[in-house]
Formats: sequence, structure tokens, C-alpha cells
Amino acid sequence: MTYSNLKEVNPLEKFNLLEESWIPVLKRGTVTEIGLAEALVQAHSIERIETPSPLEEAALHRLLLSVLHRALGGPRDVDGALDLLESGVFSKEKLEAYLDRYHKRFYLFHQQTPFLQIADLPEDPPPVPWVKLRPDLASGNNPTLFDHTTEASFPTASYGEAARALLVHQTFTTGGLLKRFKVTSAKGGPLAGAAAFLSTGKNLFETLLLNLVPYAPEDDFPVWEASPLRRTDVEGYQTAWPLSGTTRVYTWPARGVRLLDEGSGVRFMAYGPGVKPGEAYFRDPMVAYRQDKKGQMLPLRLSTERSFWRDFGAMLPAAGGAWPATLAHAEALLREQSLYFRDSIRHGLRVLGQVADQAKILDVRREVYPLPPGLLEATALSDLEVGLKRAEALGQGLRSLAWTVARGMLGEKDSKELSNFAASLPLERIFWAHLDGAFPGFMARLGQSGALKGWNESLARAALEAWEATRLFVGTGGRHLKALAEGEKRLGGLLREVRA
Repeated sequence: MTYSNLKEVNPLEKFNLLEESWIPVLKRGTVTEIGLAEALVQAHSIERIETPSPLEEAALHRLLLSVLHRALGGPRDVDGALDLLESGVFSKEKLEAYLDRYHKRFYLFHQQTPFLQIADLPEDPPPVPWVKLRPDLASGNNPTLFDHTTEASFPTASYGEAARALLVHQTFTTGGLLKRFKVTSAKGGPLAGAAAFLSTGKNLFETLLLNLVPYAPEDDFPVWEASPLRRTDVEGYQTAWPLSGTTRVYTWPARGVRLLDEGSGVRFMAYGPGVKPGEAYFRDPMVAYRQDKKGQMLPLRLSTERSFWRDFGAMLPAAGGAWPATLAHAEALLREQSLYFRDSIRHGLRVLGQVADQAKILDVRREVYPLPPGLLEATALSDLEVGLKRAEALGQGLRSLAWTVARGMLGEKDSKELSNFAASLPLERIFWAHLDGAFPGFMARLGQSGALKGWNESLARAALEAWEATRLFVGTGGRHLKALAEGEKRLGGLLREVRA
């Protein structure tokens, strides 16, 4: 089948995701939308997926990676990935043969097998607005994050927009109260409470290859290779799959959905439970893990209170953590093909996800870092561990310093009043904000001579800048100056420790 020519339209089959334009990409300096098949076959000529939504970016890459894993049957190991790298393109023949086989499973609207949906999901209970699929739009428990859409006033979604929202929802939906189709409370999607790591290259081909982890196709299947789900499969959570297998997890049907076509777009959908996740020992390849006090491995999450880099230490082997498989795979490729990847400045690391408080979405985030060669080698890991510990130690010292200033100004008040005043000082906020800008430079130099020395200087500059802002905030009254003088002594001691 040639994907440049659309098939004859069947009125019961509409908007095939392989052919229709719905994936936003940057190509030759222009943002455009293309079909899934073109995104893979022409990946070498596409700069990247281009979307303002971090959740769309993660979900779309997981879909593309799933198709590649199944169509290519691998790669089985790093050597297999190196062979793909040397070819410079993904095999058009293998992709088209695979997508021909499952062509009907990619229709957004289909009488029997709508993509990632349930064909016979009824409209009773009443349909819900499509905006429920988008965490960044106001719906249910979600506050309005980036616009003023509400459930009482919402736009019609284009088919492409609805498809992207569907993919995001199945990946990121939070667990919580549902009360539909005999399911009171539903489980969250695979990335509901986890940050996703995506290594990036100079074009989409490289990006996909850097994240195409070693894969064995046995005992795994994406949702379009499974038997189509029906209402009876999800009613009362009748169907459970093990939450394991790379492509199964990447295309997990966390909710039962049926988009309702209004002729030129979507406004409402039937909505209910999806497949119940069964317990399985499986680590999502795009997720980093930390070890809790009981020795259990838990996914690393984003936070509204701190940038994600401050938690990098939790996934270090010395702390009992685990790097995401995508990052380990990318580092291995960069190491094995250093000549091909000589332009290492073009490679980066994106951390994508949401911050949720139970079922409420508080924020969606995209944090961007460099991906230096040798990131996971012993010297670089040692630099990272030491650098993060020094930053946290200095941060704790500045917190204590804020209390010193608070006591000097207020006297021995009750602890709550002192705590509130200390927290109102700009000391910690400006310190960490300064380091947010400095850390990527430190990360880019990990393992190189002078990396820690440069980071120590960044720590000192951040502390001095934060202290200067605090001096201006406090003022010049008699008691104020005395408190600041005591603070200066404490700061001097902290800086001597950093520069030692």
C-alpha cells in the first residue's frame, strides 16, 4: 500500500491515523501536521515532533516507538540499533507491510474497531465533553492551567486534536472516582504519576532510535494487535491485562472511550472504565525509579515545589535507584557510535509529565537538559552525586540562615511565626532559581576536568545573589542591620565550605 494515496472512504470508516494529517512536526523550518506512516518513513527528514504540550510529546513518541518495535521486531540489542543507525532510515518495506496488516485498526471512527476506543460503549450514562481528555483544560477536578476553557463552554475538537487528546488521556489519566459501568473507582494511566524521559537527536529518526530500547516481541502486543474491546469486557472491570510489555504499556487503554462524530469534529464522547492493570514486575522504559525506605522501587515524579534535576540523585545506583532504560540505551548508542554522534551538542534529554494531587492536575511540565557523552560512566556519575549533595547541603544551610535572620528581626517568637517569616525571605527561592539556570551547564560538563570546580562557583554565586536580594528585602533599620550582620557571618562559613 502507498500511503501518499488515500483509500476509498467507507462511511463507517473515517479518519485513518496512518494517512490523515494529525501529528504536528517541524519539517524544513515549518510546523505542519502529517500522518503516522509518513512520520516514520520520513523520520530522517523531520526535525522533531512540535507541540506545546509536554504530554502530547510523550504520548506521540510512545505511539511511534510502539509501531517501530512491532514492525521491525526489535531491535534485540544495541548492535541491532547500530545497524538501524547505519542505514539512516527506517525500512519502508517493513513499515508498510506491518501497517497494511493493521490498517483498519487505526481508524479514529470505525463501526467495529475505532482506534484506542470501544465501539459499542453506549451513550448512557450521558456523554461527557471531549475536554475531559485534556489535563491542561478545565474539566471536572482540573483547574484551568493555560486557557479559559470550561465544561460549560468548550470548542469543537478537530479530528486530529481529538486523536491527540485521546492518546494523552490513555497515557496520563489519573486514578479516582468514576461511577460508570459498575466501576466505582478506576486506575490511572501508565504515566499518571511518573515523569517520562525522552532522549532527543538532531532529527526525528535519531530521537526515535535513541529511545528504541532493546526489545523482545514475544509476550507483548500493542492495543491494535489485541482483540477489539467491547462494553462487556470493561464493565465491572471484567478484563485485566498484566501491566507489562513495552508496547502494551505504551498503548494502554486506561479508559473506555467512544468519540462521537458530529460530521466535522468532536464535542462529546461516551466514557467509562478501560482495562484493569494487573500486577506485574515491569519497569516502564521511559521512567526512572527510586528506592523507598522499604526497598520498593517507585517511579520518580515531577513536583510543583522544585525542578526535577534536584531529584536526579534518587535514581543514582549509589542511592539504590534506576535510570530509565531509554536513557541507558541512548548513552550506549552515543558511546558506541561517537563518530556518528560527533555533534553531541545537538543531543538532549527531556523530562515530560504532569504534577497531580490525586485526581487533580496541578501542572504539566517539560524540562530540557543536555545529554553529554559518557553521562552514565563512573566519573560523570560521581560528579553528579557530589554536585547534587553540595547543592542540597548549601540549600539547607541557607534555610537555617533564613531562620537566623528571622530570629534577629522578630526575637524569640513562636516557631510558626518565625517559620512564616523565614519562608517569606527570597533567600531560598532565588538560590534555587539561579541554580535552575546553572545546572544544565554543569550537566553538560559531567566527567570533564573542572566540572565540579565550576559547579562550586555556581553555588557560591547563587548564594551571594540570593543573599543580596534578602538584604534589600529586609531593609536598614537598627534591628534589621544586626540580624543581617549575624547572617553575614553564617553566610561566610557556608561559602568557605563550598569553596574548600
